[in-house]
Amino acid sequence: MTEALRMTGVWLTFPAASGPLDILKGLDFSAEEGESVAIVGPSGSGKSSLIAVAAGLERASRGEVTLLGERIEAYGEDQLARLRRGRVSMVFQSFHLLETMTAFDNVRAPLEIARLDRVNERANEALDAVGLSARRMHYPGQLSGGERQRVAVARALACDPALVFADEPTGNLDAESGRVVADLLFSIARARKATLVIVTHDAELAARADRTVSMRDGHFV
Repeated sequence: MTEALRMTGVWLTFPAASGPLDILKGLDFSAEEGESVAIVGPSGSGKSSLIAVAAGLERASRGEVTLLGERIEAYGEDQLARLRRGRVSMVFQSFHLLETMTAFDNVRAPLEIARLDRVNERANEALDAVGLSARRMHYPGQLSGGERQRVAVARALACDPALVFADEPTGNLDAESGRVVADLLFSIARARKATLVIVTHDAELAARADRTVSMRDGHFV
């Protein structure tokens, strides 16, 4: 199988008054095309930092990051944006929906930015896939937490990405809403053969992944 992501000897270090603070400590990590991987561990272990570096949202202090076949640690913001556009998506714990836009427009806008075809059709199909066709013209403030996260899932998967990063996607949801969102995330990603990398504290969610890795204090255990 082909790797969608590879990290080799990756460090993430920030300056601090008491001296350099190592967030990630020489990590080696990979995910294959179409594979789902759950990253678990206590708060502060570096899980979210790992996917931030993997997605190019944070620059590694040392080491190599290969995203969709391209080494990215020396890439500028424009190069990273071009690489991610329409190919890499993210789902966050806090939804990150634009409050002044309807569910439909929240899903549609990234498709336009990526200059994809069939923008309206894709947005409608994605909302239908998460069961929100009837709520497509509602604003985030008119939706429940579970519905907002389902819009976020629709937005992430509407472009048929090759790689999806999900950072605590069920963390702000009740148990039932969390199960619905997890079902959608896994089933749609699997149907579209997307690689799925999930950060979670939820053991039940992690158990659904093809593989689970544990982190503590900036490294794998």
